[in-house]
Amino acid sequence: MPYTPRRSQQRAQTFSRSLANTIKSKLLTSFFPDKQLHHHTSEPPVAHLRHSNDISRPRHLRRTLYHADISHSHHYIHFIRRLPVEILAHIFVLGSQQDAVFPVTISHVCRAWRYIALRTPSLWRCITLSPHERMWRERIHRARACTLDIRLITRASSRLGQPRTVDVDPFTVQWHMHIVLPHIQRWRSLDIEFPEYAPFLWKAALSNLLFGAPAQAPLLEDLSLVYRDNDDMDEFCLFSGYAPRLRRVTLDGIGLTWLPSLFSNLTFLDYTHHGFTTGHQAVHDVISILQVSSRLVELRLAFPPKRTTSLPSRVDSVTQRVTLAHLASLHLRVEGGEIPFELAHLVTLMSTPSLTSLRLVDVSRGHHPFPQLKSFFYVYALPPSLRTLRIEHGWYDHRMISPMAHALPRIRQIIVKRSHTPEQVLNINRATSKPSDDLNFGRSGAYNDRHLRIHRLDVQYLSK
Repeated sequence: MPYTPRRSQQRAQTFSRSLANTIKSKLLTSFFPDKQLHHHTSEPPVAHLRHSNDISRPRHLRRTLYHADISHSHHYIHFIRRLPVEILAHIFVLGSQQDAVFPVTISHVCRAWRYIALRTPSLWRCITLSPHERMWRERIHRARACTLDIRLITRASSRLGQPRTVDVDPFTVQWHMHIVLPHIQRWRSLDIEFPEYAPFLWKAALSNLLFGAPAQAPLLEDLSLVYRDNDDMDEFCLFSGYAPRLRRVTLDGIGLTWLPSLFSNLTFLDYTHHGFTTGHQAVHDVISILQVSSRLVELRLAFPPKRTTSLPSRVDSVTQRVTLAHLASLHLRVEGGEIPFELAHLVTLMSTPSLTSLRLVDVSRGHHPFPQLKSFFYVYALPPSLRTLRIEHGWYDHRMISPMAHALPRIRQIIVKRSHTPEQVLNINRATSKPSDDLNFGRSGAYNDRHLRIHRLDVQYLSK
């Protein structure tokens, strides 16, 4: 038969179709080894789950195009259908970290996605405790041997997206905790937050996690306990004193027994003092915490306004110092109109030779500098290792910028955030010129000239 371009094109199409079908068959066989695949099937393998207690069962699913003839359907196949199963499963896991309902949602899309979701244990590891007990027990079962992220947060979203609180009582909280307590050996993180006050909430939530209970958490890495309105002055000793993998802790409103077996390996600590102790006693308590957790890389500190009820305080001043050799980032947070005495005294007792980032946060976003600002920088010596300094609202005084740029030999960036103004960035380049001659501005904001004049202040004001 004579050679024609049309016949050559037909042979190429036949060969391409055969090769594509062979490759897809091999790939799907490797991804779904428990199913027998054929070239002419039009649907991917589906997990035949017929148990009566299954949740989130998809219905009225459309047929997929995984095995459709490539010559007729290649222009209908969405690009997400071409992703490898491992990448698709990883995308699902990332989405589940932001939304607890996401695994249920994606398992309703199609049979192939449901098949992947049910065979990805890490997709179901996030357990947000709520009255839907049956659903969470099924999710724990689907997580198989995977570690679990436990969340007990009494804040939900309304239809308009606004946060709203959910009424809780000690009996409900204790019932929620009983769902996950049998699996405490698998906990990877624990996050408990109570935005509003109710009596005995802490005891209900933590009663089975205290010292003496069979509540060791060998795989726990992240712990967050937030209850600003807590009125329980007792110190809690958690997990029978054993959580060797614990690295991140966030505390607000609760006192814990700070054991080395629990907290000596911390690298991140966000600590808001509970307020049951004040003055020198509060400083002593925090210094004791930092001595145990001396390996911190990031530290955030806050002393909220004082409570009306407090424990007896010591009279003598604290002189014991602590060295945080690995600390690279420090956040000092003020929640009122003035810098607390405890915070100002505490920073004078901390040695941070490796500190590179300092952030001064004003939660109330004041329009004027704190009255004690000059005194604070008089007693606190800014570490010469600083490279980045962020100053917010009440921490800002325009007379500070030039002395800081001159007193800190390694400073590269000073960021200022004030009310009703965009974020302003001052980049300092010391490589080609003297510090006083090369003060460059970042594009995210520009200082007004009247705030940038170099004031000839004594450098000891900052570094004494």
